Amino acid sequence: MRPSVTGLLIFALAAALPPAAHAAETYAPTNLTAEAVFAKAVAARGRLKHGAYHRVEETTRSGGTVHIDAYEGADQYVETQREGPFTIAYGADGDTEWEQDENGAVTFVSGFHVSDDPFNAALSAKPKTVADSPVKVLGITTGDPACVVVEVTPEKGLVQHRYYDAKSFLLRRIDTTDYAGQTTTYTYDDFRTAYGLTYAQSISFSDSHPENTARTRVLAFERVSPSLVHAAPPANKPLFDLGGRTSVRIPAEFTEHGIIVRLTIAGRGLDFELDSGASTLVLDAAVARQLGLTVSDVHRSDFGGDFTHGRTQVADLGLGDLHARNVTIESIPFDENVGDRKVVGLLGGDFFATQRVAVNFKDQTLTVMPPAKEAPASPWVSVPIQVDDRVPRAHAKFNAVDGAFIVDLGADETMLYPHFFRQFHPNRAGDVMGQVVGIGREAVDFHRYTFSRFDLGDLAFADASAIVAQGAKFEDLDYDGLLGRNILSDFNLIFDYPNQKLYVESLVQ
Repeated sequence: MRPSVTGLLIFALAAALPPAAHAAETYAPTNLTAEAVFAKAVAARGRLKHGAYHRVEETTRSGGTVHIDAYEGADQYVETQREGPFTIAYGADGDTEWEQDENGAVTFVSGFHVSDDPFNAALSAKPKTVADSPVKVLGITTGDPACVVVEVTPEKGLVQHRYYDAKSFLLRRIDTTDYAGQTTTYTYDDFRTAYGLTYAQSISFSDSHPENTARTRVLAFERVSPSLVHAAPPANKPLFDLGGRTSVRIPAEFTEHGIIVRLTIAGRGLDFELDSGASTLVLDAAVARQLGLTVSDVHRSDFGGDFTHGRTQVADLGLGDLHARNVTIESIPFDENVGDRKVVGLLGGDFFATQRVAVNFKDQTLTVMPPAKEAPASPWVSVPIQVDDRVPRAHAKFNAVDGAFIVDLGADETMLYPHFFRQFHPNRAGDVMGQVVGIGREAVDFHRYTFSRFDLGDLAFADASAIVAQGAKFEDLDYDGLLGRNILSDFNLIFDYPNQKLYVESLVQ
């Protein structure tokens, strides 16, 4: 969930950032401790007076302009973001946090981005000695304005530098380096005090890609009647209307390299891969152009290489006898050959978000069912999942080491990210088995390892294999890896995003 004005100053978007150049930066010494800096920052920020507030913001970037309208009061918060034909919303109603995407799908979020964030954990840790602390003051910069710099290093490969104005102690900048060495910067400027709170009216974002540069301006911040804050979750909109049916069998082909589903766009049949590891519906950018679709909000991302992505809308999306109207789809360079089939898209996020999706590897069937509160009868085992990113995040154990993994039907192999694998100390390096290729089309060598025990929920298995990419291209701060089909095909699965459950039935005797 995107933070409110208050949250922005408390957490300062600490979870997803990285640094500008620090090597050449010099610091004057200071006797201030990190605890003293944080205490002064809290005092400088102040506290928002009790009441309800309305905030209007505008974010400008190369891909377009986002108009933001937010209301908050007591333990409620709701925000709507509009950019051209695309509208998304976020909300918090007491302890219930939710998101609604461009297609109307509502997901209830756990907030693990904040609760499991290693930087937040480091900032709240109570080390036994100063030497043990992952948080330390580097000194005061010599630039204008001079800033006290606090460094946070929760673990190997993660570094954050927080710049506090040496006079006012307001937070001016956050630079963070993630596991993959990616660098981003948030800068806070043009401070104003209103209703007891001092906040930045201008927030800038930048990373290694100029097209991702963005600036957010607070256009209005006013006190309003609490009756204007409506933070209850909106009605969920299923992608496909099942027409009252209790289940619908979806034509699907189970292949060695993925589950292929035929969709229709603008009268043209296209092969998509069923991918629970994709947070959105995805269409190859070249095919989008061939179909005459308009792609907007274009920016760049890094995972398994560098790639460009944007958004488009499809007037009619057909799946068997089911149809969805005015569907938002993400556009990226994507195509792969599965046997003699050319796959040009991913059936992800919104397909799973609002209903139950049953994947039966034993009978090789794919079925969609309406949402339900009741759990399926035994022998199904329930595994909790978090769907904050519209992908299923589940805890599993390799040799008793717990991690959080994406349950990823789109991955041939189970993959452990390097930061998670560093907890293991194998007797020898794994065998070099070949190369793994990500969305960015960069090939990276991988090693394969076999683990004597694998646990998922209450189920335990012997001899599970996983690969580890040799390099930082396959890293993610919020996940420890992917559970791929080499493991998942040993189960029948029911994905139940509305109830944040994954139901599994073992096929291993």
